[in-house]
Amino acid sequence: MSTISARCVRYQFMFRTAHQGGKKLNSIEMIVVERLFEEEGILAGDILSPAGVLLLPSGLDLDSLRSTRPDAIELLQKHGVDKIPVKKHEPVTIEEFQRLISSFTPPIARLNPLLSRVIAHQMGAIYTNIGNRELREEGVRSLFSVGGTLASEVRRIPQITLSLGEDAEGKLDAAFHGVNVALVAGHIATRLFPLWPDFIRAVTISGLFHDIGKAFILSSGYSADILKMLRDDRITQTHPLLGEALLRDAGIRSQDILSFVRSHHEVWDGSGYPDGLSGENIPVGARILAVANVFHNVLSEKGEGKKRSDQAISSLIASALGRFDHFIVRALLSSVGLFPPGSVVELSDGRNGIVLETRERNLIRPRILLMTGLRKQRELAPEIVDLRITTSVSIRRAIDDFGAMPVPPLTAVAVGEDRTNVLFRKYRSPARLG
Repeated sequence: MSTISARCVRYQFMFRTAHQGGKKLNSIEMIVVERLFEEEGILAGDILSPAGVLLLPSGLDLDSLRSTRPDAIELLQKHGVDKIPVKKHEPVTIEEFQRLISSFTPPIARLNPLLSRVIAHQMGAIYTNIGNRELREEGVRSLFSVGGTLASEVRRIPQITLSLGEDAEGKLDAAFHGVNVALVAGHIATRLFPLWPDFIRAVTISGLFHDIGKAFILSSGYSADILKMLRDDRITQTHPLLGEALLRDAGIRSQDILSFVRSHHEVWDGSGYPDGLSGENIPVGARILAVANVFHNVLSEKGEGKKRSDQAISSLIASALGRFDHFIVRALLSSVGLFPPGSVVELSDGRNGIVLETRERNLIRPRILLMTGLRKQRELAPEIVDLRITTSVSIRRAIDDFGAMPVPPLTAVAVGEDRTNVLFRKYRSPARLG
């Protein structure tokens, strides 16, 4: 058995018999024929006609049946079959997908979730203590040094959407937004300027700090809901200026970082803020931040407005004219494609899969991990289809998004040192940073 197959069994990716919430998984259920195409699972036995003719074989996956035998319901009804046994399986979860791709050989390059969590905790600590100047500036200096490590990681990750994270506990959403914007912005900078490591570092660090001014405003006593209700642009539009000032006070001397944070809400046509800059007068790093910020804002919407990564890309393209530098939008699009890695897609043959990798020269024909094969036989290695080679199959639509990693809580054991030292490293002198 291959390594991948063995790990599939180990993680029980298919045909599990555990109990969750009192409901037994992998149970056999008799379903009426009329619901055949509404269910997920496999046939638990041969379906025979009264004369003993095999109509449908045992083990047939209902996902593929919809496309290969669209007349199946009519066929069964014709022979008087009103119910069939189906072995139900639970849909693949994002946690299972993340565990599975971690087992690939060669591995898929992704950000270490522990690094993501540590940085998000540092950012969360800064936001919590934003009104305390000493703690705030100490936190900024600490995060500045870690941001350089994040920039180095970004340069080695080709499929950035598989490294985006979200707080498993839902307590650090604003902090994770900063981390994710930094990842996307650093990735775009790497695509555009691969030989400029200092620029990539400045863009990545700016992404972490781009909303620090907003956190300061919210600490004044106004809630985000109240600010939205008041629609007081004079309040909300000051956060880039405040962000620049807070970083300058903390000893950040890099003019690139300061200008990127100040100008990340400037718009290509000059209608942005705080300075009304337009076109190439907007610092290129700020233009990159603007695209990354909007992309993740769409992804991180809550409730019914929550979008998939393919919808975020479509939204970005639709709003690009007059708002963003089209070269930067194109750089992101050429990297993640129309169906970014992590997108759960339905193929033209009825099977479902998860996008693993996109290619710049063919944005709609990525490499895909098939979900149907995974659930059908636990001894079968995951099947990966390259749509650039398998031209008979195409993507019909996106149906879900498994890109963002649910990042577990940070523990002192995992970090290996005292929590205080992780969040705020002591500096002997307030050295200026750049």
